Amino acid sequence: MKLIILGTGGMGAISLSKIIAQMAMDKNLHVKSTEIHGMAKKGGLVEIHMKIDEDLSPYVPQKEADFTIILDELYLDYGKNLVKNNGIVIALDKSEKHDIINRFRYIHFASSFILGKFVKKQNIFDKNCAMAVLKTFRNPSENIKVFKKGFTFLSK
Repeated sequence: MKLIILGTGGMGAISLSKIIAQMAMDKNLHVKSTEIHGMAKKGGLVEIHMKIDEDLSPYVPQKEADFTIILDELYLDYGKNLVKNNGIVIALDKSEKHDIINRFRYIHFASSFILGKFVKKQNIFDKNCAMAVLKTFRNPSENIKVFKKGFTFLSK
């Protein structure tokens, strides 16, 4: 699986990549990951390339990603250009972002919400695998609650 995560610093993009990497390792899959652009400062672009059970380089060339996960709608057009023709773009929209902030107080829970959407749309990881990893992160009950909301989310 070739995966790219795009977000703004402070939204949990790096945490999301660590969760997905741990899920892969828990299934004894090889995973490579790299941050391509910028540092994860609040407000800056965070771009993470990941390969799960693929070749050695973590870099995913343009138009070759199976999945592009977009935590900030500012990067929607850019993210659409990274995914292959039959690939899947999973994005967090403004209403979802506002709902997360209103219900859970912090935008960094966006990573758990979009993880739920991602787990539902792919066939390597299941809900239990994701929740097992979330239990090891800070605020596990809140993260699991937000994950379940993302997992049961229906696209319009």
